[in-house]
Amino acid sequence: MDWLEKAQRSLAKEHLAAWIIYDFCGTNPIAQEYLALNKTMSRRVFCIVPQQGQATLIVHSMDRAFVTMPGMTIRSYSSRQSLEVLLKDLVPKARVALEYSPNSDIPYISYVDGGVIDILENLGAQPVSSAPLLQALNLWSAEQLRAHVRVAEHLNLAKNIAFEYISLHAPMGKSVRESDVQKVIGDYFERHRLSYDPPNVSFGRNTAHPNYVTQLGKDAVLKMGDMIMIDLWAKLALSDAPFANISWAGMYGEPNIQIQKMWNVIKAARNLVVQSLHKAYKEKRCPKGCEMDQIARTYIGQKGYGQAFIHRTGYSLGIKHRQGHTAHLDDFETHDSRPLSPGLGIAIEPGIYLEHFGLRSKINVFLEATGPKVTTEVQEDLFIV
Repeated sequence: MDWLEKAQRSLAKEHLAAWIIYDFCGTNPIAQEYLALNKTMSRRVFCIVPQQGQATLIVHSMDRAFVTMPGMTIRSYSSRQSLEVLLKDLVPKARVALEYSPNSDIPYISYVDGGVIDILENLGAQPVSSAPLLQALNLWSAEQLRAHVRVAEHLNLAKNIAFEYISLHAPMGKSVRESDVQKVIGDYFERHRLSYDPPNVSFGRNTAHPNYVTQLGKDAVLKMGDMIMIDLWAKLALSDAPFANISWAGMYGEPNIQIQKMWNVIKAARNLVVQSLHKAYKEKRCPKGCEMDQIARTYIGQKGYGQAFIHRTGYSLGIKHRQGHTAHLDDFETHDSRPLSPGLGIAIEPGIYLEHFGLRSKINVFLEATGPKVTTEVQEDLFIV
């Protein structure tokens, strides 16, 4: 279990006595990811990872048959009293990490309920956030970076094929539906055996909704003057391969002055974040995720579109899912004070959304020791059909 060794090194670095990974009926996806818990398990689970020594997994006796965890001691309980005895014996009376965020500043890593925190505090433990551990566990290796770059190349090709499909059919008067373009991209992913979710393709008014989901039978038909947004993500079909995720914007017809102005603002905000990362690394510091969000948000606000920028500036790229467990570029929806450390992969995606249409541009960046490296193609101009 490579992650156990990494976790214990991080515990020592952060001066923490243990990491307590808690789950109840799948409420903690981080526990599901690292402990590979069987979905049929229906009782409380505690995994005590000490700074030194062997980890202990505590499960209910009814769930014991579902558990195989090499490298860990497995203890079982039945009554709540027997669970309390085990916890009293194993929980250190010191600082312990768990999936908790003070003031719920970072809800993406806050999965432990208040009652469990009460139990641990009553045992003498001092709960703190596991955020630093999750950062350390999710730094990309050189092999993972190569896997990310490979799938990023696939995304670029799939995006090109999608816009080519639109360009071939729409000007000829043929009907082009959002689901048609979605299928073109999905077929490409299938041919190349990538792991993916269906991409989001939106036309016209649907582009005004950043989380719009393309649905067959409820999707729009492309019309002259429509904005086009394509958001696609995938990973190589390898267990530890990271995702890549891009968004590209286009238009059926020539953009007016307002649309071109919006695009220029979005593009400049995106580039400003990359430049600010370079500047911070040159100053030998790792900026916080919230800091990068503030920079993009301030710029867009100065250009008159602050109220129309309704989501965070970016997020970490994951391995099991497209969104990871590490620092997000967010001081809007949440307050993410985690550092954007070397070894992390992030997506940068400023956007502006008005009543009838919206625009955004999403690129991926890997944070090298010397600074940010853009890993996906950078869109400079709107794709005009």
